[in-house]
This record gives sequence, C-alpha cells and structure tokens, in this order.
Amino acid sequence: MATPDPSHISKAQQLVASRVVKGHSNASISAKLQRSESTVRSHIQKGSKIVGCASGSSRAMYAHALLTRKQVAPPSTPRTGIHFTAREERLLHALVTHSRIDDIARAAGIHRDDVRLETDALRCKTRALNNAHLVGIAHSLKIFERAAHEAPEGAPHASVPGL
Repeated sequence: MATPDPSHISKAQQLVASRVVKGHSNASISAKLQRSESTVRSHIQKGSKIVGCASGSSRAMYAHALLTRKQVAPPSTPRTGIHFTAREERLLHALVTHSRIDDIARAAGIHRDDVRLETDALRCKTRALNNAHLVGIAHSLKIFERAAHEAPEGAPHASVPGL
C-alpha cells in the first residue's frame, strides 16, 4: 500500500475543500457529503495545515492556498466578461494574505469601514456566495497569475502570496 503524500490533502479533505472554494458552508457540505459538521471542520483544519495556512486563517486564505497548490480545481465563473480594477485586485490580494479587517484594509489601501462594503460589491459583481468563492472565481479568471506576471514595476498590485 502506498504511503499518502504529506504535501497533498486526502481524498476526503479534497471533497470538502472543493466545496469550500465553491462557497458552500460547513452545514451544506455536511448535508451533501452525509458527514457530521465536526467531521467537515476536522477535514478543513487538517487540510489547512497541509497547505500551509496558519491557525486563524480565513476561508479565503484557505481557498487561495488550495488553489495555488492545485489541490482542487477552481470553480467555474458564473458569467463572462468580469474585469477587476487595480483597487479590486488589491482587495483580492489582501483577502488572501490577511484575515483581520484592519490588516486587509491596510494592505488594500482602503479605510477599514469600507472593507466589508467593497468586498460585498466584489461578491455581487462576480456572483460569489462568500469570500472563499470569490477567491475561487478570481483564480478561475487567473487574476492572481496575471497580477504576479503583468504588474509593472511600482504598480500597486501585491505579489501572489505563497501561504
């Protein structure tokens, strides 16, 4: 019997993770997979450690780590022709590198009171169910890849974090 690769999440963790990046809640994942919510939480916690997320990382950060490490496929985009401004891309990068609102605001260059409002607007624009799904959609649109390769020197784009 082959030993599991410690750098890859298990099949059970992958089933849960693929639903996380599609915006599903623990309760809906639990119902769909016919597992308890505590089992779903456990798979997320163990998967988070495997992909290098620190304790207290947000679901958006977890989704980004999963997708960056190609542990799961990105979700399909709900519509075509979605374009992000530099400000929106900075906010996306902040969401995948920080979990606290003050840190997200500072990294995105916006006021802390505007983080939720601007994140809600991005979710509306992309039809994302939550921030993890928003990150998944951004990955499917190759936002993080493009920003890492195309940002001119001195541009306000953040580099893609390795998590």
